[in-house]
Amino acid sequence: MKQNIRWMLLIIIVFTLSYCEKKDEISPERYQLLADTVAQELDYEPWMDFAYELSKNYPQESAAGMVMVQFAERALMEQDEERFDLIFELLKNYPENGVLEITDQIAFGNRLSWIMSDRMLLFNKAPEVMDFTVNKFKEHEVGLKWRDELGGMIYDTQANVYEGLNEPEKALEAYGLALEYFEQPETLLRRGLIFETQGDLEAALEDYIAALGHSPNQALIIEKVSSVYSMLNPEMDVQVFIGEIQVSLQERRREEVLGEAFFIDAPIFEFTDFNGRVLNNSSMLGKVVFVDFWATWCNPCRRELPEFQAFYNKFKDNPRVVFVAASTDREKEKVKPYIQELNFTFPVAYAEENAAKFGVEGIPSLFIIGPEGKIRYKIVGFDPDKDFVREMTWRMESLLDS
Repeated sequence: MKQNIRWMLLIIIVFTLSYCEKKDEISPERYQLLADTVAQELDYEPWMDFAYELSKNYPQESAAGMVMVQFAERALMEQDEERFDLIFELLKNYPENGVLEITDQIAFGNRLSWIMSDRMLLFNKAPEVMDFTVNKFKEHEVGLKWRDELGGMIYDTQANVYEGLNEPEKALEAYGLALEYFEQPETLLRRGLIFETQGDLEAALEDYIAALGHSPNQALIIEKVSSVYSMLNPEMDVQVFIGEIQVSLQERRREEVLGEAFFIDAPIFEFTDFNGRVLNNSSMLGKVVFVDFWATWCNPCRRELPEFQAFYNKFKDNPRVVFVAASTDREKEKVKPYIQELNFTFPVAYAEENAAKFGVEGIPSLFIIGPEGKIRYKIVGFDPDKDFVREMTWRMESLLDS
């Protein structure tokens, strides 16, 4: 009986998708609801059949893009090579009117390759998927949005595939390409491990030290630096070396952080925080203003806000420094309870139209406005390996001193 109900539901949904006027009758939200409902109601095979039909016949709908990704990942988890081949064929011949942009398609292929190589699921297919992803990137990389980040990501994954194939030399070459596009501590650490395995301790130490520059507090990297340095220099005091390296890296990082400064006009803005205080361009002149755009549903924001609170605690009594956490939540009723639950005391306001004025594209996005009313820094995202409070302090002090 239950199976009959499921099939009736599937027939109704397919009929709806096929015969309704999509623009007028089927909104993106309704497509999402339909896809979610089917995912909950149908067993693996019926759901996969539905997901494939939606991905193939309605690529311009946002729900189709979502279920295409879900289909591929479920096929991997089930080691369902036949169905995986079907969805990979759709990806290779993805239509121009599809909801997945070129950047999305590259990221999609990269994610599949990473899952396959990291968990050894349908690993025999990983080289083919990786080749598709790399070639797609090469074909479109000129002018591609997030080019460097994508390049670093896909060549890092390619190296992981080569390691799974036990081809360390090709892995080293891919890691080198990844680092040319975007240097990340994880990539340096993995390349260093290959060098160390091959007995090239000098190259391994160089990579470990470079990784430490990105993540100065990561215990694993400190351990690798200490271990390899001790093997190369058994008569030296490793703790003295680590201390000197960290001081040097901290100063270099400070120069990098301050070198990210620019000088552009701030938009005309006005925030009214929950205490009724009004912050706008004229009232904030002469002060350093930290405007942090966030949302309750944003996981990176949830990780960043405690750091923002610690930074606020350190400088809340400085009359020349102003803070405001601007919520971009559409469901505004969730904001105050969230703030209260976590005992945040920094000033909070609704972003309203200010998010668009500042050109916010992703959250968290933190803007630092200098005393002259110009935007001096923009920090998008949250990196837990960075010392948030220390780096924000460097920025703030440089602006106050100026």
